[in-house]
Amino acid sequence: MQLLHRQIAASDFSNLKGSMLGCYLGSTVSLPGVPGSGSMIVPLMRNDATGHPGNDSLPRTSSTMRSLVTGVRMGYKYFQTGKFNEARNAFTEVLSQIPLTVTDNRSQANEMKEMLEICREYITASDSRKPSPQPVPTLFDRPNFQLTLHTHKNFIVAASFARRLLELPDMRSERNADLRMKATKVLQRSEQMARNEHTLNYKENAAFSIDCKDFVPVYTGEECVKCSYCGSVYKGSSMKGQVCVTDGFCTVGVETIGLVIGK
Repeated sequence: MQLLHRQIAASDFSNLKGSMLGCYLGSTVSLPGVPGSGSMIVPLMRNDATGHPGNDSLPRTSSTMRSLVTGVRMGYKYFQTGKFNEARNAFTEVLSQIPLTVTDNRSQANEMKEMLEICREYITASDSRKPSPQPVPTLFDRPNFQLTLHTHKNFIVAASFARRLLELPDMRSERNADLRMKATKVLQRSEQMARNEHTLNYKENAAFSIDCKDFVPVYTGEECVKCSYCGSVYKGSSMKGQVCVTDGFCTVGVETIGLVIGK
């Protein structure tokens, strides 16, 4: 716990409890003894294939790259079918397992870092789709965003999104024929009207991150704080010292070395 606090600023271990208990229980096995005696707890090692490693013994871990991949795939499946709460739970579970997973090589380490970013993005996208007292504009509804802008008479921005959507390689496939036709109609109509009815907090040509709590753009150079584990960004400093909304167990705004992956 102290190591995770130093590396990734983990502070709320209640959300890590299940993964940590699973890691502990998965590293031992219970062997029955003679009648009338209790069972024996025997530790399992992951580096004893060629003999007992002695002082270099390493405990076996229950969380593996395969289990992480399975969790990410389940999250994909839930998200694609519109089950956003289930998708968030699946990706959050992966985030809680990553700090307790040991990689065997650099390729796996890079893959795990990619999973971390994927989980963060999909959790933020899932949160943005939850019902809210006031509608929250987001950029995650990519296939339908230009239609929303068109409906609200922001034709210039709608044309830009439709144009960029049509430039994607996947739009040439037959399965996207209907979406391609809708985007083409939006583009043609928007180019004719060529006006924006409303002012949006969106700069088309400026790089930005998404505030993982309020879902507003955080442009390069603006004040913000980050989670040193998952990389979630929060505009301003109001979230500094609080638990990250995305992973649920790391403190935001603490400068650390970050996640250390490897044996």
